[in-house]
Amino acid sequence: MSNKLLDYRVPSVAPPRSSARTIIYSFLILCATLAPAFWAGVLRFDAPYRTSFVAAPSCKVPLPNLLAYSPPTGDEAVTQEASLLLDAYLTERSAHDDIDSMTVAIVTPRGTVFERAYGSLRANESEPDKYGPVDSDSVYRVASITKMFTVLETLILRERGVLNWDDPVTKFLPNFTYSGASWSEHLGGQADSTQPQGPITMRQLASHMSGLGRDYPVQNVPNWPAEIPGSYGFRERPREEVLKAISDLPLVVPQYEYPVYSNAGMDILGIANVEANKLSSDTPDDEPQSHKELIQRDILHPLGLNSSFYVVPSPDIAAHIAVPRKDSEWADIVFGDTDDPAGGQFSSLRDLTTLMKTFLSPTAAGGLISRYVVREWLRPLHPWRDGMNEVGAPWEIRKLSNEMRMYAKGGNLPGYHSQFTLIPEQAFGVILLLAGEYTDTVSLTDVAVARFAPAFAALQTEAAAHAYAGMWRGDSAVVIVAVRDGMLYVDLLVVRGVDVLEAAGAGPGRPVALWSTGRKDEFRLGVGRAELNDVPIAGCEPYWISMDVYGYQSRGAPLDLVYFEDDQLMYPAAGVQLKRL
Repeated sequence: MSNKLLDYRVPSVAPPRSSARTIIYSFLILCATLAPAFWAGVLRFDAPYRTSFVAAPSCKVPLPNLLAYSPPTGDEAVTQEASLLLDAYLTERSAHDDIDSMTVAIVTPRGTVFERAYGSLRANESEPDKYGPVDSDSVYRVASITKMFTVLETLILRERGVLNWDDPVTKFLPNFTYSGASWSEHLGGQADSTQPQGPITMRQLASHMSGLGRDYPVQNVPNWPAEIPGSYGFRERPREEVLKAISDLPLVVPQYEYPVYSNAGMDILGIANVEANKLSSDTPDDEPQSHKELIQRDILHPLGLNSSFYVVPSPDIAAHIAVPRKDSEWADIVFGDTDDPAGGQFSSLRDLTTLMKTFLSPTAAGGLISRYVVREWLRPLHPWRDGMNEVGAPWEIRKLSNEMRMYAKGGNLPGYHSQFTLIPEQAFGVILLLAGEYTDTVSLTDVAVARFAPAFAALQTEAAAHAYAGMWRGDSAVVIVAVRDGMLYVDLLVVRGVDVLEAAGAGPGRPVALWSTGRKDEFRLGVGRAELNDVPIAGCEPYWISMDVYGYQSRGAPLDLVYFEDDQLMYPAAGVQLKRL
């Protein structure tokens, strides 16, 4: 798939200033450079102004995520333009016969900046006047987006002390076993002599790293390749049948070799969650006895997700289910307790928006897990060698222009196709629910990201410039902060005549990037190592290995700490506070 849609560049944005004031600041910068006496000894002639800028830094540091704290409203010119472009594209695309209906939202921690619905609620009806429109409350099968809820439940239980991420599955399912044989040993009748190598854990199941195959029991094709597998079918499977099939066959690959997408693994995770919760209780019979009951108690009910379920709860809700023209029977299929954790869930755009807002919030406000756990969860666990795709738990991760990551969970069942995508660095996400024969919701999501990511990047740059950029002056100190090429730089930091950036080890005449710590308005100076900073293959290594300036402090503060508080720039290691001019 081409990445051209996602290869965008956003111009630098200057801090908001009038023309007259800009001239004054330019004059002051010149004075700071050429007339140190003007500053009463602040600058020295041997502390040069930094003009040796690195055009293309080998280590790209993201801007602070200010949009998470002050999200766009959707009324900004750039978001309105993005909305018009996306709506025009989706209106045209949804008019094709392969899409029966579709609901789409662009979500921030505050809510939606774009929310649209296209097509017919009941495309299977023979009379057009019975089609009805879809809206944000229309219910779709979300297929494998269900897996995200299953892993979220595992994290909730872990935070309650019910289980650990690396617990073996056998702790909760003692009859769970798997074969340690290779396929050659299995086919050669030698499997019984080979013991499993290490446990299968909850973490492995959540990230598809257990080595388990896609589905069990496997479907037999006796005369391959003369006979081709038939169409996708479904039947409820007892837990014991699945466990027996897993124990009889070798793993696809050993654990942690690389991810193998496994519906069965996610089903086992969901079942293990239920058993772990019961095991931790003094009254296990009073606890949820199935995955759907556990999810209802811990996720759906607390968040008020009234349009999310595994079994249609009432005729009123049934009337809101989007039904595709083809494969309409899938609107009525109930997966059952064994298969629910991998793909049995229904949900709506409104419900998924409520959940996504909690993931994007910098404080996880209203959410079910802490911000600490969200940071842990939104991390790649396995990189593929294409340089673009990675795997999380259970995220399908892609890089945008080799910089930002999109954390997505997609879902596909006959007649239903969906995407739930987060872009944490810009504090927004995309939700897309579709009924019809068109399956490529990844490309539709890419179109949405291509329209909105540049808009969010421009707003993020503008916010950073407004908050931090400019000349800051204090007693015997001057700092110049600039936003350039999507990064925040300190171009000059001089205290009592000392060039602090050079003294800290950045090298002469070199601007230093401000690395956000993830705490609002707090940064570390990305000093790096002067001998490695311009070595392309070194990338980010010189900077992260030298973070905290090797542990040196002054006046109780790290030498590389900078933060902004009460309209002041604070550099506590030198004991200075500066005001913006």
